This record gives sequence, structure tokens and C-alpha cells, in this order.
Amino acid sequence: MVDLPRIADPRGNLTFVEGSNHIPFDIARVYYLYDVPGGEGRGGHAHQQLQQLVVAASGSLDVLVDDGTHRERFFLNRSYYGLYIPRMVWRELDDFSSGSVCLVLASRPYEEEDYFRDYGAFVAAKHGDNGTGLDTA
Repeated sequence: MVDLPRIADPRGNLTFVEGSNHIPFDIARVYYLYDVPGGEGRGGHAHQQLQQLVVAASGSLDVLVDDGTHRERFFLNRSYYGLYIPRMVWRELDDFSSGSVCLVLASRPYEEEDYFRDYGAFVAAKHGDNGTGLDTA
């Protein structure tokens, strides 16, 4: 979890993120998820190179992260906390509250070839198996 700066003001609070300062990468892309229907999930993939910071800009959501060995679930519900997800970590986003907005800061532009969309292929790559049973690490 990353504790982001907060500037409290009676007119409303402000939080900001500076790439390579508050997070360990320069920001190359920003996107956000919203109007996610109840019961739907997003994510369900990992990235070979991409790093991300996930923030519940409004409302709440759960993020399941999995490094191929260990799984952990994080509940995001404060706009001044972000979840840093390094490369080669599987992520699943679910349990979005009504009206929630999930903001994602990414280290790279969209590159389909960077994705692992199959969990088994991700785990095999993480553990150095190229699909032949031979260790590639």
C-alpha cells in the first residue's frame, strides 16, 4: 500500500501523485474504471513489464493480487491510498461499490503483448517453465 500525500482544506481535500517520487515509476498512461455492474470483476491478468498504482478514487473495491505463490486481498476505500502492483503479479478487481471509480496509473502505454491473460501460463512463466517442463530461469 502507498500512502499518498493529502492536503486538507475546508473547501475539499487534494491528493496528488508524482511519478518516480510517490511511486517507483514514471506515469505513461492513466485510465479509470467506472459504472462496473454489481457482481462483475475486472482485471484477471498479469503484465510482463507494466507496473501500476490502483486507487479507489471514489467508493470502494477489492483487489486480489497473486505472485504465483502467495495470494492477498486488499480493500481499497480511501482516495489517498494506492495499491502498487509490480510487474509479474496477477490481479483481479471485484466487489465494486455502487458509483465507485477505480483510477489506475500505469508505467507503460497499452501493449497487448505485455499481458498474461491465462493464469496457468502466468504461473508457468513466473516459475521458469516454458511449457515443456524445462526450467528456463
